[in-house]
Amino acid sequence: MKNSVAVIRAIGTEFAKRMYVPAAVIIAITDVVLLGLMVWLLTVSAWWLLLAIPVFVLVVVSIVLLVIAQLIIRTIAPVQTATQKTDVKAFVDKLQNLSEIVQTPKPILLFRIVRDVVAPKQGGFIQSTSSDTLSLKKDFQSLQRSFDQHIIEQ
Repeated sequence: MKNSVAVIRAIGTEFAKRMYVPAAVIIAITDVVLLGLMVWLLTVSAWWLLLAIPVFVLVVVSIVLLVIAQLIIRTIAPVQTATQKTDVKAFVDKLQNLSEIVQTPKPILLFRIVRDVVAPKQGGFIQSTSSDTLSLKKDFQSLQRSFDQHIIEQ
């Protein structure tokens, strides 16, 4: 695998993890509250079973979607050393800070990163953003060298 593709995948999966965790927590809390409410309503009257069935299906679908999203993130994530993970996290921190500066919504950033992961090309979003800022450019090149060394060692 080309090192730039591995770097882009590492950055994309780190960014996706950061968006996945809060979403998973919110969905899990909502599911627990809905199930608790449905159990309580079923003790009040059996007629609530008509509402409980679609709610239960919705809860199961949301859990399945969370599991599928987690599996996709794990599948796409390249093998990384501890140093590479730390460097990727630092790079994503800088990228998020840059996005906050330019006020780009996180879903749009995620879409652009996913597009780079799915169809890598020269001059993609991550490469163009990193070349715009000298600090990010140096960090991206350092990550590429790190992944080069990791590929050579294997």
